[in-house]
Amino acid sequence: MCSDKDERNAEDESYSIKNGKNDAQYKILQQCQERQNKSENRKRILAQSFVTSAVMFSSASCGMPVGYSAVLLPQLKLLNDSMQIDDEIGSWIASIHSAATPIGSLLSGVLMDRCGRKLALQIASTPLILGWILIALSTSHSVLLLGRLIAGFSAGLTAAAGQVLIGESSEPHLRGMLSSIPLASYSFGILLVYALGSLLPWRIVAGLSTILPITSMIVFFFLPESPVWLIRHGKLEEAKKAMTWLRGGSKIKAKEETEHLVDRLELETQTHRKTTLATLLQPEVAKPLIIVNLFNTMQILSGTYLIVFYAVDILKHVQGGNSLDNFLAAVLTACVRFIFSVMASFLLALVGRRMLAMISGLGTAISALFLGAFLHQNCQGLDYIPALFVLIYVAANTLGFMILPGVLISELFPTKIRGLAGGLTFMLFNFTLFGVAKVFPYVKNVIGISGVFWIFGLVSLGASLFLYLSLPETRGRTLSEIEDYFQQEGFLWVGRDKRWEKKAKCGVTEKLAAKS
Repeated sequence: MCSDKDERNAEDESYSIKNGKNDAQYKILQQCQERQNKSENRKRILAQSFVTSAVMFSSASCGMPVGYSAVLLPQLKLLNDSMQIDDEIGSWIASIHSAATPIGSLLSGVLMDRCGRKLALQIASTPLILGWILIALSTSHSVLLLGRLIAGFSAGLTAAAGQVLIGESSEPHLRGMLSSIPLASYSFGILLVYALGSLLPWRIVAGLSTILPITSMIVFFFLPESPVWLIRHGKLEEAKKAMTWLRGGSKIKAKEETEHLVDRLELETQTHRKTTLATLLQPEVAKPLIIVNLFNTMQILSGTYLIVFYAVDILKHVQGGNSLDNFLAAVLTACVRFIFSVMASFLLALVGRRMLAMISGLGTAISALFLGAFLHQNCQGLDYIPALFVLIYVAANTLGFMILPGVLISELFPTKIRGLAGGLTFMLFNFTLFGVAKVFPYVKNVIGISGVFWIFGLVSLGASLFLYLSLPETRGRTLSEIEDYFQQEGFLWVGRDKRWEKKAKCGVTEKLAAKS
């Protein structure tokens, strides 16, 4: 009955019937409208979930080469042929993935701005497939390193594009949860490669790892491009179609959001055009760049990815080679990481970014400092205690520190430079990660495993303080509201939340007044 009527006509008829005191017809029409709204809501959530699912395949495929070194290195050390390694070659195998990722990250900004977010993700899967094939067929360290290098380049192309596509396709109340789900799938990729590596030879694991990127390339053919990108490239009709699909078929909602994006673009073009460097120095760009990149650096120094790269080696030192099988313990850390990344996806919709950052930072600091003190005392007969606190450390660290940087990239950067800023951020992140991963074995030998966890704990405390002072609460905010916030004076968030709330309420009041 109601499906054949235009949404606006249905609202007008509802008003007429209500004023005519025809309660029976009014109730029937209201029921039709409610059913139609529920149907649109389901379709809207489903459509945005499809986009997120496609990005999940890409993210999981990128997580696999990151975790691969943890199972590859122990297997290579046991060999008695030309592929056997020492600590020097092992550190290169673990870190070279991150050496190539910055190049891919920088190019990803240009690629997703020129070709679109969706096509950029499809292109990014090709070198990853090639990298895994080279690793599987390698007969020397140089070919193995080349495969790792190409896989790292692919990961750099993928990371920012996936977060940007989800951020531009999802609604504010879903954006936090949806933009964190690919990071959960990234953790699943690490878990998957750990599990495969504990059961199968490393060459077979490399061959099986081509399945996810191939699947990702295929799935993206069935999805629309980002409406934001389409509008910024003059493809208004395609943008309307994409937005209508993403909003569950609601043409009214799609039209409103599309018109808002067009208005924002027109406002930008009316202002004076600036060079890329000048744009990066604008407050709405420079402030989020500082926040995200400082957070990334402290996240790396808190051990988030070092535990991933060197899981088996670290657990061997933590346990002293006793009690638990180190491969099994590594798989357990990956399981915990995956479970808590999924939990974080739901918590982001309930408690917000700042609360999750504080819980994660303090939890990471306490567990790491306790573990460092315990290992320094060299307590005997309590072999399971260090392993337990490693799991607590991984859980706390994943809950916010591992998840949040990707979420913030999809939220904090303004539309006009989101692609470039995201690519630049991932480039700096991976340069830092490469350097830290490369020197980690030497630092560990100098200060010991207890000293390593003390550094993790102290950096986590510093990161918690920094985020408490500077990170804005973006839960439920539109991307335009977030951009407007960074145009205000000042850098610190502390003391500004009430003003933002007041501004938001005033905006809602103005909209209601305009409608009435």
